Amino acid sequence: MALTLTTDPVRTINGVLSNVSAGRSQAPFTFTTTEYAQPNIKVEIYITSATDTVNLTGVVYKYSPKSDGTLFIDLSSILSEYMERQGIKDIAYRLFYGQQWTGGPSINYSTSPAYQAIYGEKQIYSIGGANVYNYLFDVTNPGKALTKFIEPKIWAGWKRTIGVIVDSRSITAKVMTVQYLNINKGYISDGITTNLSDTVDLYDLDLQSSAAAVPASAKYLRATFTKSPDTILQSVDYKVTPVCANPIFVEYLNSLGAWEQFVFDLKQDVQIEAEEGIISSKAISQDYATANVTNIRIANTWTQQLICKTDGLSNADLLALNEIKRSTAVRLLLTRDGSRFVQVVVSNSYGDIYSTDNTQNDFMVQLTMPSNFNVFEAIDYEDAGFQAHLNVAFTAAYN
Repeated sequence: MALTLTTDPVRTINGVLSNVSAGRSQAPFTFTTTEYAQPNIKVEIYITSATDTVNLTGVVYKYSPKSDGTLFIDLSSILSEYMERQGIKDIAYRLFYGQQWTGGPSINYSTSPAYQAIYGEKQIYSIGGANVYNYLFDVTNPGKALTKFIEPKIWAGWKRTIGVIVDSRSITAKVMTVQYLNINKGYISDGITTNLSDTVDLYDLDLQSSAAAVPASAKYLRATFTKSPDTILQSVDYKVTPVCANPIFVEYLNSLGAWEQFVFDLKQDVQIEAEEGIISSKAISQDYATANVTNIRIANTWTQQLICKTDGLSNADLLALNEIKRSTAVRLLLTRDGSRFVQVVVSNSYGDIYSTDNTQNDFMVQLTMPSNFNVFEAIDYEDAGFQAHLNVAFTAAYN
């Protein structure tokens, strides 16, 4: 009466053992049963966290095996929906599985090993497919941080995070060290140092403090990851970029499940879309020549739309920024530290403009605000050394 878990998302690729998969793509499992001829046989599965036995979704999923006793299931949609409902970007989980049929014995559940899924998409050109082995900490084959930018930008004193995955393997004492570099990428000084948790999760790590000064000669900020003395994740160099006098600060979830921040600094067009509204009329008793009242039209609902533009992007960085147009979560940050924000919708993707030298590409996107919300009354970037917008009012309901 055997039910066997024959394949799961665990893979060893290029020498890296990984149980982490892109949860929005695939979480594949194959089962085999020797009782496939039994009447109305069902394989039953429920999902728990990696550390307890509580059914996470409250549902027991039932599947019918094929006539040869095999069953293939993909749990990615279930895991993705759970992460979306819980507002998380990572889950460490196990499966409890068993089989039951008409007239058969009571179900006896077996337990799978622990797995991990992130709220990310399959990276098409990665040989791991939905397995994200090449984004993990490893001494022999250091992985990559969760960014698609080749040369990401950072703005002094503004929120900037870098996404990393901590998986279940025992690489302890992990440290991220930030260094400031000159124009030739020579060392100037250290920035912040962060001791990474060993708890399995996806982390968005701050690269700088909003209150800390950046050396005047710094042109790059480098994030390094080590378990002394070894490098365990490839370093990332951020280009220190000045902020214009009219910035729009946006944060979005990239295809790897991490937050990216970007300051649009070229030009912003503002549009207002209003409903036709109602007409309020008042009797006019004055002489026509001197009358100072008329019909008044009042818009019930209006929506502000922001067309944000930037330029000077390489081909690779244009593709990275383009992910904002299909992101499941986009925020307009109202403060430099990102503590206040408003959720927005990408309502017009526009076309991307590629230049012939592949380094000066243009990008623009339209963001729609919540109804009856003027973002310029809520923005407060004044601590950045200029006062492009006054913070006239802010309503906590938009945070």
